[in-house]
Order: sequence, then structure tokens, then C-alpha cells
Amino acid sequence: MANYSYSKEINQNNVIFHELDIEKVRKMFTKIFATYSLKVKDDIFDSFCEDFYDLAEMIRNSNERIWRMIITDMFFSYDEKGYLVTTASDNKIKRKQFAIIANAITSRLRAEN
Repeated sequence: MANYSYSKEINQNNVIFHELDIEKVRKMFTKIFATYSLKVKDDIFDSFCEDFYDLAEMIRNSNERIWRMIITDMFFSYDEKGYLVTTASDNKIKRKQFAIIANAITSRLRAEN
């Protein structure tokens, strides 16, 4: 354990993400929300997609673990504002649900080799 470094672990999870545009983001989240029991309210959906797109353009980091944390935090932020429709009320359950969805999103963001 003396040689363990969390920062080294974070640096080992780099992936290459494909290029994004706002339409790809909308399409991705439409599929994600249709698959999982979580949904952004209809009147907020476009704003949510634009926020995610802006984040992706602003943060030029290819670290998958950091992106999962960012996406999970984004879901919690939208949930706190009342913009999410979710079946869970417990934050522990939400954290697991958001983490699963964040993992699915990062998988869809990967560039095909």
C-alpha cells in the first residue's frame, strides 16, 4: 500500500472520445433516458443537452473516471433543482443510478477504433 497513488490510478483511465455536436448529444440522451428509469423534464431537455455539450467543449479531459464524476455531479445538480424525474428518493440509490448512467454515457462517448 505504501506505493499506492490515487492520482496515478486516475491517469491510467484515459480514453479517446469521439467528436460531439449538439445533435449527437441530444440523440445520445434520448436513448439513455429511454433505457433507464431517469428522465430530465421535457421542458429542460434541450437545456440539459446544451449544458452537457458546453461542458464537453470546455473540459478537454479524456479521463473516463473524471467524466463519470462530472456526469454524476451534473445529475445531482439537476435533481436538486427539481429538473429530474426519478423513481428513487434515497440519495444512496440515486448515486448508484447516476453512476450507472454516467458509465453508459462514457461508453457511448468512446471513439470507435
